[in-house]
Amino acid sequence: MGTPDPGWIAAQCVASAQAMRNACSATHLSRHRAGFGWTVRPVAGSVLASARVANWNPEPDYFHHWIRDSAIVLRAVPLAIAADPAARSFWLRFIGDFIGFSLSITDPGRNGPAVNPLRGSTLPSHSRFLRPDAELAALHGDAWQGEPRVAPDGSPDPENWSRPQDDGPALRASALMSVLADLPDLALPSAEALIARDLAHVLRIAGRACIGPWEEAPPRRSTFTLLVAWDALDRGIVRLGDPGGLMLAAARRIEALMVQAEDPETGGWRESIEAPNGVLDSATCLALLNARRVDGPFAMTGQRAHATAAALEREFARLYPINRGRDVPAIGRWGGDAYFDGNPWYPTTLGFAELHYRIAAETGDPAAFAKAEAWLHLIQRVAPRPAGPLPEQFDRVTGSPASCLDLTWSAAAFLEAAAARETAVRAMAGAEARGR
Repeated sequence: MGTPDPGWIAAQCVASAQAMRNACSATHLSRHRAGFGWTVRPVAGSVLASARVANWNPEPDYFHHWIRDSAIVLRAVPLAIAADPAARSFWLRFIGDFIGFSLSITDPGRNGPAVNPLRGSTLPSHSRFLRPDAELAALHGDAWQGEPRVAPDGSPDPENWSRPQDDGPALRASALMSVLADLPDLALPSAEALIARDLAHVLRIAGRACIGPWEEAPPRRSTFTLLVAWDALDRGIVRLGDPGGLMLAAARRIEALMVQAEDPETGGWRESIEAPNGVLDSATCLALLNARRVDGPFAMTGQRAHATAAALEREFARLYPINRGRDVPAIGRWGGDAYFDGNPWYPTTLGFAELHYRIAAETGDPAAFAKAEAWLHLIQRVAPRPAGPLPEQFDRVTGSPASCLDLTWSAAAFLEAAAARETAVRAMAGAEARGR
């Protein structure tokens, strides 16, 4: 199996940290959408899903603050600091701004506009993309927490999109709790208020059908959303306490729902409770990775986690021409994905690398480590040179960059995979030394 070059890993870590920084508190950027007559300028604390200005011709327009993506990026901030220590002061300031921004966009006392603010400036060719007035006017109270994204200036999303989506608040709460464990001096009242607000939302809606992580209709109970909600509640019990037992009860309900998603064909978990047998999704593995449990029903090393990942590997090995003759397959989202031709994704392929590095660190399994190395080596082969921003996807035949060419999530995923590799290398070296 291939082995990644340590020099490339180090260079790509620095480049990924810089790509993340360019998308966070990006007050130096602006975006004019001519079809809407709309100019937006990011404010401090926002996170652009991509800092590139694109118009779906063909590169997608990701100049938005997605709640899910921003939480994933937040969790990787300590790794960005480690990769580029000179930026530490920027990142510490960003975390405070991110907390303030997140509290602002979820303020239950805030009311949405009665009329879409772009209605008067939008060209007829773009009017079908405008969000209905009634939907915006209905935004108040906890409804803000179901928004999958906002404009990077903090205003509500004026475009049509799939809603509600419940993974973001759960991921944000877990990410902030993780970051505060690494940077306890930032555990200020505002941080605790955001965690409490997000957990209260997760408690209210845990287990409901909603739009899944890839924002595809119809609403369903996806295993990704169930798992990240369970993880947030479980972490919240430890951090905040649970005197009434409400969070524990909600976590137990999610565990019971996950039983309904057990897949008899593969032995893993299906994409959702509603999915047919045999329909799996890489997002389930990303949620298990996000939780990082080593025991209990959702352990990364558990039988169902292994079966889910193994079945997805087999599916993508058959599906993508680029995987012919490879020791490990490039990983996409799900077998029927058609978005930008349904290519392998950087976040999912890097996620499988990180997952197996973490399994190797816990178990000492050399086969898991070798597979993780092969996945990172695959990324090295397809990633643009020299080290820099990483795309969203790579072509299923050629490996060329596809879709968004600078995805902030990809940068965070690389930092996480590289850090997991360091952990695995140390753990396995320690185990070998103890065995001698």
